[in-house]
Amino acid sequence: MVLAIAWERERRLRGRRRLLAEILDLADALERELFECRARLREIPALTATLPPAEQLSARATLAAEPQVQDALRDLLAHRLWLKEHADHASRQSLLSARDALAATRASLERQLSRLADVRADFEQTRAATALWPVEPQR
Repeated sequence: MVLAIAWERERRLRGRRRLLAEILDLADALERELFECRARLREIPALTATLPPAEQLSARATLAAEPQVQDALRDLLAHRLWLKEHADHASRQSLLSARDALAATRASLERQLSRLADVRADFEQTRAATALWPVEPQR
């Protein structure tokens, strides 16, 4: 009987450690993707520098998303601090909720990164097309 109790306790502890490792891996991946997103946002003005002013306004609107990335990084740091302080005592349900929230945020960010890649491709196509336009002589 004692052996069965010890085995069950060890099984739960291993599961908890795996869950914590999964949460930390998700947090690390999310952090990398947030930094990638911020870097891509910062590339857009250079991509649009040669575009007409109306197109450049669109690029500035895209840059308005950068504070949201900063907020997400701050939230991620808060989650890491919470884990550091509470992981040993948090319920399994709380840890599962944290894992699911990180996974959902990553999925959302992946969609945003995909859209950002599409925007970048559109800007590059527009820039390539405008490079082919004839230049009118200055008077």
